[in-house]
Amino acid sequence: MALEYTNTFDAITDDEAEASELQTRSDLMIAIRDIVNSKGWDQKQTAAAMGITQTRVSDLVNGRIEKFSIDKLMTCLYKIGFRFKPQFKDGQLTMSVQSVAQKQNHAVMA
Repeated sequence: MALEYTNTFDAITDDEAEASELQTRSDLMIAIRDIVNSKGWDQKQTAAAMGITQTRVSDLVNGRIEKFSIDKLMTCLYKIGFRFKPQFKDGQLTMSVQSVAQKQNHAVMA
């Protein structure tokens, strides 16, 4: 009988909260990497934008999950022009990554 996991991190910890936290960090790292790639930035440009060293950028793009807290990843995301937005409506929780500029434009229009 093969083991099946709905979350990859369930295979490395029995603590569901820890597995969820690891998955969230992984998801944020992937989103940041994809945004950086879409901008065509190299590690030097990325480091300057995020205010971190190139070594830390290398850790981030290479998935060194143990090196980053959710807080640090949220800060990096914001510094490259995006934010993480959870929303609970009609019994459904949705999460999105939004451009900070879109948020600022919305605030001005409101």
